[in-house]
Amino acid sequence: MRMPFWASALAAALIAAAPQGEIATSAGGSISYSADGSKTRLQIRTAGGKHYDVRVERDSTVAPDAPPTKIQLVGEIAGKALILADTYDSAPLGMQYCQAGQEEFLRVITFAGDTASETLHMKLGSCRNNVELADPAWSWNSKTRTLQIHWLEGPDDPGSAEERTIRIGAGGKPE
Repeated sequence: MRMPFWASALAAALIAAAPQGEIATSAGGSISYSADGSKTRLQIRTAGGKHYDVRVERDSTVAPDAPPTKIQLVGEIAGKALILADTYDSAPLGMQYCQAGQEEFLRVITFAGDTASETLHMKLGSCRNNVELADPAWSWNSKTRTLQIHWLEGPDDPGSAEERTIRIGAGGKPE
């Protein structure tokens, strides 16, 4: 039996809009994520039942429409902010360069009343830009709301190790 065109178009749209993955937050909420054109859509549900929909930018090192391959919860300030690391396959270049590489971003999503917004966006790792995280890549201290990032090859000084400390204020925004 053939499905009418409008029904098959609706089914395709629903599949395309469906979340690609979901992770739990430490405070009891969840984050669903999917590709939304050249952006990533984060659907956040807090433990208190609030829902937020945030679309975040990637850069040209990520292919348009590429879904995240992984999202990690780096840290959380309950009811104030989430610190996320999202990873994507690198956009391919000629001569097999970065065909299996990855691009990784750090984001702070801050909650203010009924809205959520990205208050920090930083490149963590990149095959295309030769930025490489150390192991361990970061450490989060929830008591001081401090994130330390460690690179083998940092974004500011190519070819050199780099460290950066980011403090999240009481209101959930990076200081």
